[in-house]
Amino acid sequence: MRMSRVAKVTTGLLFVTWLIDYFDRLIMTIALPHVGAAFHLDHTQQGLIISAFFFAYAFSQLPGGILADRFGTRFMIAAAMIIWSLFTGLTAVAWGFAAMLVIRGLFGIGEGIFPGASIKAITERTKPHERMLANGIMLSSNNFGSAVAPLVAVPLVAAIGWRLSFGFSAIAGLVMLAVLLIWLPGRNHPDLATAPPGNSDRPRTDPAQYTSRQRKGPVWAILASPAIYLYVVMFFGLDIIGWGINTWMPSYLSEVRGLSISGSAILLAIPPTIGGITTMIGGRLTDRLGGRPRLVVAPAMAVGGAALLMMALSDSLTAFVIWECVGIGCFGLSFMPVMSVPLKTLNGRFTGSASGTINFGGQMAGVLAPVVMGFLVDRFSYTAAFMFPVAGALLTLVMALVVPQTPVHLAGRLRRNWRLEGGYSDVAQPTPTGVRR
Repeated sequence: MRMSRVAKVTTGLLFVTWLIDYFDRLIMTIALPHVGAAFHLDHTQQGLIISAFFFAYAFSQLPGGILADRFGTRFMIAAAMIIWSLFTGLTAVAWGFAAMLVIRGLFGIGEGIFPGASIKAITERTKPHERMLANGIMLSSNNFGSAVAPLVAVPLVAAIGWRLSFGFSAIAGLVMLAVLLIWLPGRNHPDLATAPPGNSDRPRTDPAQYTSRQRKGPVWAILASPAIYLYVVMFFGLDIIGWGINTWMPSYLSEVRGLSISGSAILLAIPPTIGGITTMIGGRLTDRLGGRPRLVVAPAMAVGGAALLMMALSDSLTAFVIWECVGIGCFGLSFMPVMSVPLKTLNGRFTGSASGTINFGGQMAGVLAPVVMGFLVDRFSYTAAFMFPVAGALLTLVMALVVPQTPVHLAGRLRRNWRLEGGYSDVAQPTPTGVRR
C-alpha cells in the first residue's frame, strides 16, 4: 500500500529532523575521548556525561507527550528544536566536568520533549493502514543517525576540534527548524479525508481526528494503566543494547583496537546502517502481523542476544564487527514491534502521552547503560562491559512473550481505566467471535 503525499512529506521531514536530533546527541560519543582528555576524566565520569543527558531526556518524555497532546505538535516540535540547539551550542563552551553535566542535562530536556510530539505528528497526518510504516521510516533515523554521525562527526572533530563541532551541529538544528515550520503539512489536510477502497484496516473516520465527544479523560490518564508499563520495561531492555553499544564503541575501537578516530568512521557506520534497514522492515512486519511482538521481537532477541555474546568474546576485529552487525540488525528489527501495539490501540488523543511513557523506558536504559558499562571497563574490561547488552536482549525477549499481543487484547486491559474512554482506535474494537484481528 502506497503512502499518501501528506504522509510522505511529513515522514520525510521528520526523518531528517530525527537525523539531526541523533547527530546532536551522538557527536558526544565521538568526542568523548577528547572531552575525557580535556577534563582528565576516567571512564565512569565519561559515562556520567552521557547519562546526564539521558536522565533529563527520560524524565522529559512524558511531559513532552502530554504537552504535545495539549498544545499541538507544531508548537512542541519547534520548542524542542530551539532548546536542544541552544544547549548543543553551549556544550562548546563547557569549562569543566560539572558544567558539562548541567549543559548536557538541559540539552536532554530539549530533546526529550520531541519524540512524543513527532510520533503524534505522524499519527495526525497519516491513515491507520500506513501509520506503522511511516513511524518505522521516521524512527529508522535512530540507526541511520548512528551511521551518519561517525561519517560526519569524525572528520569534523578531527578538522575543527570538538568544541566548534558542537557549534556547527547547533546551527544545523536551527536551519532544519525553519524548513520544518515552512513545509510541514497541516494535520487536517484534505488528503486524509478519504479511505482507500477495500482496506479493512482503515476505519471510516481517522482515529487521530478525535471528536469533542471523545475528550473524556485527561491526557495523562495512560499513567494509571499498569498494562502500558509492560511495554516500558520491554523498551528499556531493548535500548540497553542500542545505547550501550553506541556510547562505548568509539572508545573501544580507539583504546583496545588501536584505531585512529578517522580510521574508525566506517566501522562505526556499518552496523547502524543495517539497523536502520531492519527498523523499516520491522515496521512493515508489525503492520502485516497486527502487532504480535512475540512473533518478531522474541526470535530477533534470541538471535541478537547470542550475536552480542559472540561479539563480546571475539578476538578478531572482523568477527567483532560481524557479530555487532547481526546484533544491531536484530535490535532494529525489534524497534517498531515493541511500540506498535500501544500506538495502534490508542487514537490521537493519547498517542503523545503513550509514546512518551514507553520512550521513558528506553531513555532510562540510556541513563543506566553508559555509566554501568563505564564502571565495568574501569573495574574489569571492555569484554565485561559488552556483556551488559546481552542482559538487555534477554529482558526484551521475556517481555515480548508476556505483553498483550494485539490492539484488541491491550484495549481489553486498558478499559479497566475509565479515564481512557473514547481514546481507542477502531482497530482496537472487539471483533466477532472467530474473526482474528
